[in-house]
Amino acid sequence: MSKKTAIFAHRGARQVAPENTLPAFERALAMGVAGIEFDVHRSADGRLVIIHDFSVDKTTNGRGLVAQMSSTELRQLDAGSHFSTTFAGAQIPFLEEVLDLVGDRCRLNIEIKSMDPYANDASSDVAAVIRDRNLYEQVIVSSFNPITLIKLRHLDPKIALGMLYDDTMPAFLRMVWAGPPICPEAQHPHHKLIDADFMAWARALPAAVNTWTVNDVAEARRLAALGVDVIMTDLPDLILQGLAADGA
Repeated sequence: MSKKTAIFAHRGARQVAPENTLPAFERALAMGVAGIEFDVHRSADGRLVIIHDFSVDKTTNGRGLVAQMSSTELRQLDAGSHFSTTFAGAQIPFLEEVLDLVGDRCRLNIEIKSMDPYANDASSDVAAVIRDRNLYEQVIVSSFNPITLIKLRHLDPKIALGMLYDDTMPAFLRMVWAGPPICPEAQHPHHKLIDADFMAWARALPAAVNTWTVNDVAEARRLAALGVDVIMTDLPDLILQGLAADGA
C-alpha cells in the first residue's frame, strides 16, 4: 500500500451505525480512519444538514424532500431506527455538529448533493463555514454537479475541490471539467474507472485521485498499488486491516 493512500469512512462507519449520523462518525474515528466522507443538503430554512438522499424517506421515519423541510422538521425525524432499535432517536445532524465532533482528528470530504443547473444549493453556505472555521487544510468539497464546483471556485479559490463521476460521464467531459474554470485538486472517480492510464492522466493534471466506494480488500490493494490518494469505503475497519496485512 502506498504511504499516500488514506482510508476514508463513506458516510461514516455505516455498517455498524446509521449512515451520516454522529454515531457513525464516532465509530469511524474509533476505527482510526484518516478521513470521513459525508453528504450535505440545505434545508428550507437554510441550515446545512447531513443526509445522503434528496428525500428523507429511506433513512428516517418521515417522508418528503429535504429542501422542502425546515431544520426543525428534519430534526424531529428518527434517523436511527431504520438501522437498528439501538440507534432509535438518532437525529439528522447539522454540519456544525459534525465539525465539532471531529475537531482536528481527521480529514473531511464534504459532498454537496445538487442537481440544480444554477447551483442554488448548499455551496455558498458550505464555503462560508470553511472560511469562518479556517478548514482549508482539512476539508475537500466534492460534487457530481460541475456547476456547483464552478460556483465554489468563484466563491473561494482556496477551497479544495473534487470532481465526482462514474462511468456514465463521457470521457471527454471528464477532461473538460478537469481544466478551467474548476481545475479540481482531486478527481473522484468510481474505482472501476481507475487503471495505470487513468493514474498517469490524473498525475499529469496534476490532481489527487480519491475513489469510492471500495468494500473489497483485493480491490483496495489493487488501487493502493496504483497509488490512489484516498480510498472511500463502507468498511473502513476491514480495508484498514486488509491493507495493513500487506505491511503498509
